Amino acid sequence: MARRCPECYTELPDDAVWVCPHCGYTLRLPGTAKAGIVLMVIGLGLLGAYVYGPMNLGLNSGFLPTDIANLLIAEFPLLVLGAFGLGAFLAAAAALKIRSEQARVAAA
Repeated sequence: MARRCPECYTELPDDAVWVCPHCGYTLRLPGTAKAGIVLMVIGLGLLGAYVYGPMNLGLNSGFLPTDIANLLIAEFPLLVLGAFGLGAFLAAAAALKIRSEQARVAAA
């Protein structure tokens, strides 16, 4: 049984992995995009923790060594920005991969 595009219902050739050659529909989402989305969701949770206050999270309760807890509290904004930034970078890299595949299919 041949695979069909969910958008235009044409039969897909065996080499169509990412994009439908007929309508340009994205068939699969790259793993980097999924990782980027997960990192941005983690960044959203960290942003909520930052709004709540890193001092109120209980990091100094003895669960972590004091030096690590103090460093984490001091550099918490960088942790939030790093999670968002890395997630956005990975999602953009995956989008560029899909766009290049769409351009390759359109040129063929």
